[in-house]
Amino acid sequence: MSAVAATASVSCGSEARGESFRALLVAQREDCVRQRQLTVAEDTASPGDPVVAGRAADLLRTIEEIDAALERIEAGTYGRCVRCGGSIPDERLEFRPHAAGCVACARSGR
Repeated sequence: MSAVAATASVSCGSEARGESFRALLVAQREDCVRQRQLTVAEDTASPGDPVVAGRAADLLRTIEEIDAALERIEAGTYGRCVRCGGSIPDERLEFRPHAAGCVACARSGR
């Protein structure tokens, strides 16, 4: 296989991988937005509940992380650690598709 063909093959694989994760991320984002709307409505019904407020904040943070992951797909950097530049294993991305860091960086708190 020529170098050009090999590069095209990797590129197509990466595109297909990105599209697969994009669909998953979009679905997760829609679910988080729906859950956050319900949580905000609940907070309106019982204002001042710290558990409800914390849940709303967690969901907003997850939505922001998903948006950042979608931006990385667009930029062609999805699957690379934003801290060290290393590869994020597919297993980690399947478990947490909006992961920005590799396992080593996540463990070290970098």
